[in-house]
Amino acid sequence: MAGRDSLGNRLYRGEVSFEIVGRRRRWAAIFGAVLLLSILGLVVQGLHFSVDFKGGSVITVPSATLSTDQVTSIAQADGVPAPTVQEQKVVGGGRQVTVTTTTISSKTQEKLSADLAKAAGIDPTKVTNELVGASWGHDVSTAAIEALIIFLALLTVYLALFFEWKMAVAALTSLINVIVITVGVYAWSGLEVSPTTVVGFLTILGYAMYDAVVVFDKVKENKRQLVDQNKMGYGPAANLAVNQTLVRSVNTSLIALIPVASLLLGGTVSQAAVLQDLALALLVGIGAGTVSSILVATPMLVWLKELEPAVRAQEQRLAAKAAADAKAGKVPAAVVVAEQAEPQDAKPAAAGASAAGARGPRNQPVRNQPRSKRR
Repeated sequence: MAGRDSLGNRLYRGEVSFEIVGRRRRWAAIFGAVLLLSILGLVVQGLHFSVDFKGGSVITVPSATLSTDQVTSIAQADGVPAPTVQEQKVVGGGRQVTVTTTTISSKTQEKLSADLAKAAGIDPTKVTNELVGASWGHDVSTAAIEALIIFLALLTVYLALFFEWKMAVAALTSLINVIVITVGVYAWSGLEVSPTTVVGFLTILGYAMYDAVVVFDKVKENKRQLVDQNKMGYGPAANLAVNQTLVRSVNTSLIALIPVASLLLGGTVSQAAVLQDLALALLVGIGAGTVSSILVATPMLVWLKELEPAVRAQEQRLAAKAAADAKAGKVPAAVVVAEQAEPQDAKPAAAGASAAGARGPRNQPVRNQPRSKRR
């Protein structure tokens, strides 16, 4: 009984329903504000690309006492323009300070390494110097853009063939929301965009579409069973589909977000930039993808479908019929649809329980019944 009365089963049967599709203007306003804030972050803050994309020098000094302010002062005194200094903890213990600069001459780099080694009280050979060319970052960016274009093209073809083109448009709209929001969060956070960020960003694209495809598949099923049978309009049937898959979407996302959040926390505590870059992209992308598939993709699909005259005419006809039934005191159509939407595996149990209640206690001897009722 507890399983049948759970929120997921009640949502599936239509006994409880959250109005998602009917409030699409509200969701559009909220997501519009979030998108505007993300775009504002790109304009005001901009993206901070790592040295892998810009090119430059990276000098690493292992030291337990050298502060970032000291390193910044030394670098500026040696004529290094706008150095980026970061403190990092080494896995297994230890600490190091990295100085990221634009491309500098070998003479300046040698002098800076020697001054940093002297300030840290270590041998100059323990200071690591790395020269990164901008061409590698350019190749990574080009490959990422190509992968994004191919993914969007394949996604559009898949949704158009297996569902319909309106679902493809709705899914792409949801995906664009996720992309812009994720990029905006990176802009406001001030974290560097590294190749690891690109990997995490590409990873979330498929995950962001998972929930939308699950909901669309249920919308397609409800259309065949309810809309095509003139039992429910397209909008209510789509809203029912969102509610029927809501618990599944939320649970799946939470299971994925918990380890990702732990990864981000661990990267922040240990000051591991690689973990931070990957985890933040995954965290924002998964969360935004789940919410967008529920509040953007399906309402957008319903809006596109309601532009069809046949869909509008059917919904008006069903609304008029529902009003007439309510006036005549008939059972509301929503109750009948909720009963038909009940999972099939739950019905035999309910039927068996009703039959058992009608027969009375199981294996009751005939002799215990009154003589007048014996046959």
